[in-house]
Amino acid sequence: MSVSEIIIRIIGVALAIVGFALLLSVVGLNILGIGLSPVWLAILVGILFLGAGIYIVRGGTISF
Repeated sequence: MSVSEIIIRIIGVALAIVGFALLLSVVGLNILGIGLSPVWLAILVGILFLGAGIYIVRGGTISF
């Protein structure tokens, strides 16, 4: 595994953690101090970050 693959996996894990923290902030558990005021926005962004993180960690491709 090359260094770039490891960096991309770390970014994926970070996205998944932030997404999970956003989803937990909806129910009142403020883990990383992350939270968005409208509940629907926190749910939407949390699901997107969590999904993107899982996709990246499981080997999804990213191209710019």
